Amino acid sequence: MAAVASGVRTEQLFECYAGQVYGFCLYRLGDRQEAEDAVQSTFLNAFRGLERGIVPYSEAAWLFKIAQNVCMTLKRSSFRRRRLETPVWIDDSVPSPERETEALFDLAGAVRGLPATQRRAIVLREWQGLSYEEIASELGLTQSAVETLLHRARRSLRAAA
Repeated sequence: MAAVASGVRTEQLFECYAGQVYGFCLYRLGDRQEAEDAVQSTFLNAFRGLERGIVPYSEAAWLFKIAQNVCMTLKRSSFRRRRLETPVWIDDSVPSPERETEALFDLAGAVRGLPATQRRAIVLREWQGLSYEEIASELGLTQSAVETLLHRARRSLRAAA
């Protein structure tokens, strides 16, 4: 019977607040698709919380706080993706300045020259955009160990340049 009551409550929460949460997310993110994703994540997080027994004092404030956190996470990951992707607006018709081939930095070679754990950590951070916590989980290390690995990898890459 509790599952039925919970299902009714979550349906009522969604019907009551989905439009407002969508407007909030659209304002924060500026993109309809990302706002829809944020609303979905917000309510999934809220429903999980209700299943764990959380009883919010103010449903609206609780939902908007969840939505705010979801929007911040999406903006952060969106920033990382944009940083890692090549911009479309780069004009390939303008030639790059002439350089001697010896003067060019061989990034791939420098990365291959790193120890395996440093290489894996730097690739996860800089190319895949994972947080230190996510990298620590992926590599089975502590967050401080990941910070040390990344510091050493960056130092080695700077020295190779």
